[in-house]
Amino acid sequence: MSTTPHLALPLLAAAQAQKHVTHNEAIASLDALVHLSVKERGRMSPPASPTEGDRYLVGEGGSGSFVGHAGDIALFDLGVWRFFTPRAGWCAHIEAEDCIVVFDGAAWHDIGHYMRSLDRLDRFGIGTAADDLNRLAAKLNAALFTASTVEEGGTGDLRFVLNKSEADDVLSQLYQRGYSGRAETGLIGSDDFSIRVSPDGSQWRDAMVVDSKTGIASFPGGVANAPGMNLLMNSAFLVNQRAFEGGILLGGNYGFDRWRAGPDGCSVKRALDGTITLLGSLEQVVDVAQANALLGAASFAGCTLTLSVEDPSFPLAVTIGAKAATLPVGTGRRSVTVTLGPTETGHITVRMTNWNDCTFKRIKLELGPNGTPWVGETLAHEELRCRRYYQRLPASGGPPAIVPAFGQRRAGNIIDIPCMLPVPMRANPTLVTSGFTWVSGSPTNNQVGFLDNMSGAWIIQSGGITVTTATSGPSSVILRFQAASSFTSAAGAMGYLHLGASAFIGLQAEI
Repeated sequence: MSTTPHLALPLLAAAQAQKHVTHNEAIASLDALVHLSVKERGRMSPPASPTEGDRYLVGEGGSGSFVGHAGDIALFDLGVWRFFTPRAGWCAHIEAEDCIVVFDGAAWHDIGHYMRSLDRLDRFGIGTAADDLNRLAAKLNAALFTASTVEEGGTGDLRFVLNKSEADDVLSQLYQRGYSGRAETGLIGSDDFSIRVSPDGSQWRDAMVVDSKTGIASFPGGVANAPGMNLLMNSAFLVNQRAFEGGILLGGNYGFDRWRAGPDGCSVKRALDGTITLLGSLEQVVDVAQANALLGAASFAGCTLTLSVEDPSFPLAVTIGAKAATLPVGTGRRSVTVTLGPTETGHITVRMTNWNDCTFKRIKLELGPNGTPWVGETLAHEELRCRRYYQRLPASGGPPAIVPAFGQRRAGNIIDIPCMLPVPMRANPTLVTSGFTWVSGSPTNNQVGFLDNMSGAWIIQSGGITVTTATSGPSSVILRFQAASSFTSAAGAMGYLHLGASAFIGLQAEI
């Protein structure tokens, strides 16, 4: 054997002449290969002015002296290039890249190719230094985690797991700017999931907390642009106790429940899809009592209010209390915001005016500076609310329909009918009727009649008749029918009032 098995160093032969030549060659090879460090890898041709001792890893397709030495170590020694063929396991430091490569017997690979497992490291830094607190630290611009597929031996799922020992420990992700906290998510001092934010890294406010036992989410800081309560009633124009068919309303007259014509009158119609067509001015008065219910305040004075509609086809001139504004035309929800003055302590009139047959949908008045999505009420609930301001006395059957309350002839010319109201009204109501006439028989159309249950006869009046309320309160009224001269039938006679198809008796407590 003339060379060593690993580094191929030349060996001295017995009785060899000029032993120093062989020895020096071996020493030079050791100097070249031990603690191997090369200038660069993949070098295709020799540099123009190499320095004694320079080393390179030759690349594929070499030229000049490097031809046929792909993968070899090139050493510039005594003015010529010498080449060493690497063996499996040899390592080299690449100076130009500050990295370590390893030869596997066929090709050079970065050392990371062999690092399949890193266990029990005390700290690990990527692009930055780890420390005693941040034992894993990374400075980079992107990170990717992707699930190992079934074909690769995985499950196709990816779960990022964080764990803590006790409920009152902190398990969170902290988001910083300039290393000062601005947001945090996780199990922060409890087992409830929470999101909190900070303007300065020291004062923290909970934005959302999800109860770990119930799954119920709370928002301690409030929710912006969540649908706010609509201060307007019958905003879909569906409640229509007055049986308004749509069309012209004189100033101050009511059509759809809670909506009346402004001072100049209007024409208002509702399409099946909820689209409102308005020509003129239409208004609703917001009850100041709502301020106490919603704000715990005596009035809306100083409040910021936003009026919005969907898809207005023309600009709408708007007044809210004493404030005037213009609601712009456009698609989607369009809004206008005003702040009431400190003296606006009473009911608030909301008026819209347009003289171009403006169409819109889903009107909403709410507290705050933003127009939030419209949310409808059930028809039954909306009608109950409207009945606090106007309701017709219920009548069943018919025609003719019967008012389900016993009436009694109290005097020769008076019939009283006590009525309990299904829905208490906001104040003592006034009487509103269809302007019916009395008939001494079964009524039709806009007529009323009173059937004496004792005799089975229809009561006849003489001299004309008026109808008023003998007494009234928010929950009950006594209707009084008074003949100018007299009623037939015996004193104390009892019976029921009958209504023709278009006759009605209403009670009104509008503002």
